[in-house]
Amino acid sequence: MGLYKYSVKHAEKVGKAQAHDLDASYKDLTQVLRAITGLSVEKAFAKLDAAIKGEHAILYTRFNTGSGHRSELGGKKGRYPKKECKMVYATLKNAAANAVNLGLDEKSLVVMHGSANKQNTFRRYRTFWVGSTTLGYGKHAMWADYVTAWMQIIVGGKPAEKKEVKPKAAKEKSESKESTEKTPKPVEAKAITDAKADEKPPAKTESKPPAPKAEKAKGATTASQ
Repeated sequence: MGLYKYSVKHAEKVGKAQAHDLDASYKDLTQVLRAITGLSVEKAFAKLDAAIKGEHAILYTRFNTGSGHRSELGGKKGRYPKKECKMVYATLKNAAANAVNLGLDEKSLVVMHGSANKQNTFRRYRTFWVGSTTLGYGKHAMWADYVTAWMQIIVGGKPAEKKEVKPKAAKEKSESKESTEKTPKPVEAKAITDAKADEKPPAKTESKPPAPKAEKAKGATTASQ
C-alpha cells in the first residue's frame, strides 16, 4: 500500500483525511480510533473532548498491560491518551470538512473507518542514563528509537437534501388542484340519491287459484251407454 492511499474501499462521496509522521504512539491511536468508529461525528467529538479533559476514559481492548480499571467503563481497562485524542480530533475535523465540501449533510456524518499504523523508526541515543535494572546490560541501554505513526479517517453519510423552490403561480395552481381532488362533488352525489328515490318498486300482482275443471255429467255418460 502506498503512503497516501487508503487501506479500504469507499463510496464515491466520503470525507477522508490522513495524518503522517505523528509524534505519538500508534498503539494508543489504534484504540482511540476503534472507540469512535461507528459513531456519529458529533458523538465522536464529544467522546474525544471528554477524554482530553479527563472526564471519560478510552476503552483499551489491546495494549492494556498495566492499565487501571475505570468505573465509567464498567470496571474495564482504559486510559486517557490526551495527546493522541487531540491529533484524532484535528484529523476528524478535517475529514468532516471535506465531506461537507462534497455536499454531504453534516448532521448525518458517521465515522466509517479509522486506523493507525507505525510509519518510521529512527535510531537515536537516550538523553538520560538508565540502569541495568531497566534495560539490562550492553549497548542497547543507550538507544531510544524514535517511532512515528500515521492514521487515516473516513466519514460518510446521506447527501444533503436540496429544497426545490417552486414559482408562486405554479405553487398556487398545484395547491388548488390538490384541494379540488380531495373535496367530493356534491352534485353527483345528489343526482345519484334523486335517481334512487324516483325508482318505483314493482307492483305486486295477486295470483288467482286455477279454475277447477268441469266434471262430466254422469247422465251423459250413462246415455251414451
